Amino acid sequence: MKSLDKEFKIKSVAILVDPKLEVEARFFMDLAADLNLPKVKMNLMLLNKTIEIVDEHPQTLNLTELNYWSSFKGDLLNFCQSEYDLLINYYNKSNSIYSLISTRTKAKMSVGFVGVDSRINDIIFDFDPKDKHTFKKELLKYMTILNKI
Repeated sequence: MKSLDKEFKIKSVAILVDPKLEVEARFFMDLAADLNLPKVKMNLMLLNKTIEIVDEHPQTLNLTELNYWSSFKGDLLNFCQSEYDLLINYYNKSNSIYSLISTRTKAKMSVGFVGVDSRINDIIFDFDPKDKHTFKKELLKYMTILNKI
């Protein structure tokens, strides 16, 4: 785990989510309340384009914003260059583009799931990401134990 200041508290969160896991954006907005954050401090990036979700949440990975040399531009660049206290990598499959985005996102702490390169996340959950209630319970438990909320 990264070395964090003793006074560090979570005040902003970035979420990279694979819509194939069928976890609706509303779940993450409700999570903001559980973390005592205003919804505007939650930034959600969908990693796959699906017609149903794009209209609901416009910030979607656009592969044209990633070039051959792994440089970012547009919304993807803005997402990654913003500073966050917590990055939630809500996907469980190994994907080089997802990993690249995760490692380029400026976050002090990151959480994710088994099935992804273990070097990316500080806290790794070993259960199905579709089990959003367990995720919420475990995330809140760890953040409380670490005194970050």
